Amino acid sequence: AATAASSFAAPFVAAMDTAITKHAAGTHGLLASLNEELAVLCRRPYAFVASVPCRWLFGLFFCTYGAANLADTFSRARGGFSSTAVLGASTAANMSVAMAKDAAFAKMYRPSSMKVARPAPPSMFACFFVRDLVCMAAFFTLPPQLSAELQAVGATKVAADTASQFALPVLVQLPASPWHLLGLHLYNSPTATPRERLLTIWRQMGPTVAARMARIVPAFSVGGTLNRRLREAWT
Repeated sequence: AATAASSFAAPFVAAMDTAITKHAAGTHGLLASLNEELAVLCRRPYAFVASVPCRWLFGLFFCTYGAANLADTFSRARGGFSSTAVLGASTAANMSVAMAKDAAFAKMYRPSSMKVARPAPPSMFACFFVRDLVCMAAFFTLPPQLSAELQAVGATKVAADTASQFALPVLVQLPASPWHLLGLHLYNSPTATPRERLLTIWRQMGPTVAARMARIVPAFSVGGTLNRRLREAWT
C-alpha cells in the first residue's frame, strides 16, 4: 500500500516542491517554474521519475506511509487503534526525511547570489519541525477522529473517511506554510532582519499556500486515501 501510494504521489509533488523552493529563493516565479517542471514530467516522464527530486519525494512518502501502516498494524494487534502510536511513528519518519529533503532542495535551488551552498542552519530545521508536527496531526491522527464525528451525525463510513482525509491535510496548510517559508528564508537570506523576513513571507504567502494546498491533494489526500483503502482491501 505504501509503495503504490508513494509511486502515485511522488512525481506531482516533486514538481510542486521544486517550484515552491525556487519561488522562495526568488529565482523563478511559482507558476512559471511549476509549468516548466510539469512540462518535463509530460515530455520525459522516465527521466523525471529518475531525477533526484522525485526520488526524494518517493522516499519521503514511502517512509511516512510505511511507518503509519506499521504503527497502525501493531497497535490494532495489541487491542485497538492508537492515534498516539500512529502520530509518533509517522511524524518521526516524515520529519526526519522531510527535513533532509527540504535542506537538499534549498541547496539545489538556492538564490543565484549564493554561489556555493552553505550548511543548513539549525533554525531552519526548527521551523520545519513545527511545520511537520502540525501537518502530521492533520494527515494521520485527526482524520479518523473527524470521520467518527461525521459518522455519528449520519454520514456513511466511506463518505466520512474520504471527506476527512481530503479536507484536513489541505486546510492545515494555512498555519503550516508560514513555517515552511520562514525556514527557507533563514537559509536563503541569513542576514535579513526580522522585518525583512516578515515582509518576504507575507509577499510569498498567497501563492505558496495555494501551491502547498494543491500538492497535498496527490500527497496525502488522494495518496492517503489510496494507502488506507489498499490496506483495508489487503488485510
